[in-house]
Amino acid sequence: MSVIKSQPGLATAVLLSLCAAPAIAEEKSPFELSLEVGAEYDSNITVDATDVTSRQGDEALLLGGAAGYQFVKNDDFKLKARYTFSQSLHMDLTEFDLQIHGASLEAGTKVGDLDLGLAYRYNYITLGSESFLDMHTINPTVSTLIGTKAFVTGGYEYLKQDFKQTNLLERNANRHSGHASVYFLLGDGRTINVGYKLSKHDTIADDLVYWGHTFDVGVKLPVGIVEDSVFRARYRYRQKDYSNIDLDLGEKRWDKKHYIRASLEAPFFESFTGKLEYEYTDSSSNLQTLNYDNHLVTFTLTWEL
Repeated sequence: MSVIKSQPGLATAVLLSLCAAPAIAEEKSPFELSLEVGAEYDSNITVDATDVTSRQGDEALLLGGAAGYQFVKNDDFKLKARYTFSQSLHMDLTEFDLQIHGASLEAGTKVGDLDLGLAYRYNYITLGSESFLDMHTINPTVSTLIGTKAFVTGGYEYLKQDFKQTNLLERNANRHSGHASVYFLLGDGRTINVGYKLSKHDTIADDLVYWGHTFDVGVKLPVGIVEDSVFRARYRYRQKDYSNIDLDLGEKRWDKKHYIRASLEAPFFESFTGKLEYEYTDSSSNLQTLNYDNHLVTFTLTWEL
């Protein structure tokens, strides 16, 4: 379990529209609505934002949903608002029950061959039914299609995180990141992507300030189980190099994590999608509590309007 969940950005939405290439254009409703239910098994429940590792496994019920409205969508400008909700309910380790409310506003325009985007997102997070964390994110992006086979996107991301519990206030932070990705469009819905992100994470506590490096490589392939079913795989490497001496360690801290994820997604009954996903995490650090591995298996069923 991770406190911070990825959200699809404007550049990703543009990429999906490029890759879909429907034969017949359809006028879509400006409204978006989806509901999700699922289950997961996590062999070692962790909270990355506070460096907490339970070293215990548990099952959880997953609930979620999203609602959005496209205010403007034409050749010159796009504007969309969205609300998301997610909740995990554990069988035994209820102190790790995670609830996230997210609100976002995304805008985009086109200048020549460039797609310019600007997204703002606010997340309110509770952990174990207690107020835990507020997050504000601002992400301007620029994207373009190079020829017919490569989609390039990059941008800047500002993240402000405010913890709600007194013993965690020293972790309040501002993070500045630069990121770039390339998606290779192989035709027939197949893509390969590579990306890199550099982050500077500044906290109140000197020993928690770090530079972060994230490298991603992924693949998306259609599979013949049912029409429009998709297989995805991703490898991600994250490294944090802390800037100051940790008094407990007597040296500067470092963290390294390898993630391997694979998923299979298949639509059925027109409005429903089932997804089975597995993720393996290998974590190493000179902070001994962060030396662990983890297996996460998730199944979700999503209904979309």
